[in-house]
Amino acid sequence: MRSATARAAASLCGLALAMACSEAEDAVSDATGGLAGASFTHLYQSSEFQTCAGCHAPGAPGKTEGIEATQDWSTRDRAYSTLHGTASGLIGNFAGCNGVPFLGESAEQSLLVAAFDEQVRAAFQSREAPSCDGDAISDQTLKIGGPLPAPLLAELKAWVDAGAPDQ
Repeated sequence: MRSATARAAASLCGLALAMACSEAEDAVSDATGGLAGASFTHLYQSSEFQTCAGCHAPGAPGKTEGIEATQDWSTRDRAYSTLHGTASGLIGNFAGCNGVPFLGESAEQSLLVAAFDEQVRAAFQSREAPSCDGDAISDQTLKIGGPLPAPLLAELKAWVDAGAPDQ
């Protein structure tokens, strides 16, 4: 009798765990449009990325010497356009990333993603500038008050992996 009860309890636990995992996957899929629908418009409109305009825009109140000089997040189109360029204006420890494209061939090779994802940053090594590695990339999660929510980070990665389309 005990073994039947134990088997039933284990089955219920397994079913509950499977349902919880499925719900978490559905939440990520819903938030990213199934990842295949990852869009720059949605990324730009998120509150986390809206804070970028506080420093990365002409005349922005947080614009200071030593931050990336070419980024302009004042409008969605300007942000999209400048992300397709390269980093410049960085000083000190971050100067090694000047000239490196923000968007790589994949999320793992993307300077933009590395700025928001600790694991990507730790493994990052630029082919264009060998001194642009994990130690030379500023952790932008400090600027936005914490890590990107997992669904938003997944959408950012999916958007980069899809070739950073203008949608």
